[in-house]
Amino acid sequence: MLVNVIMKKNCLFIAHFKNNIKLLSSARRYSTKNDEKLKGKYDVIIAGGGMVGCTLACAMGKNSLLSNLKILLLEGSPNKKYELTPQYSNRVVALNQNTKSLMNSINVWEHVEAMRLQPVRHMQVWDACSDAMITFSSTDILDDDVAYIVENDVLLHAVTKELNKSKNIETVYQAKIAGYQLSQSQLSHENIVKMSNGDIYSCDLLVSEFKFIA
Repeated sequence: MLVNVIMKKNCLFIAHFKNNIKLLSSARRYSTKNDEKLKGKYDVIIAGGGMVGCTLACAMGKNSLLSNLKILLLEGSPNKKYELTPQYSNRVVALNQNTKSLMNSINVWEHVEAMRLQPVRHMQVWDACSDAMITFSSTDILDDDVAYIVENDVLLHAVTKELNKSKNIETVYQAKIAGYQLSQSQLSHENIVKMSNGDIYSCDLLVSEFKFIA
């Protein structure tokens, strides 16, 4: 579930920073052998955008504890203007109540509701090898919806609208990562991210494939 990935990782992330906030505040004091190609030094780099990466970045940008950190989001897709059309996309995601709560906490859900979504109020799941089945109903959860079907593009656009309001987050679009060089020293936590166009970024904490590398 999207919310499980974001909430668990974000909690771990916040715990990590509570223990290391003094170290992170001096993140940019180290030099690198590639200063002539270095495009920027960051406290955190999120390698990979999409719905999950953008939501993580947005949640971090709105967290008061992390608001002083310099964060870079590397997004592989181009920065295209989104326009809602009458035609529905067949690329959708099912969001549960926990995800809705997360999206409400970062002011994203109001944008989703302003566009479109489809509530799920009743669900049956059958076993393939027997007559057994399980039923979910909105009446069983205090008359709230079981889930919501939302188009990927709608959710991503809603998250991006809030993400763009965060002043401490920069986004590089069409970013193609060539490789990483992780810190081998206990004195420096500087990790290097090398791009296919030759650009280089450094950071104290690298989030890659939603694993934290410090």
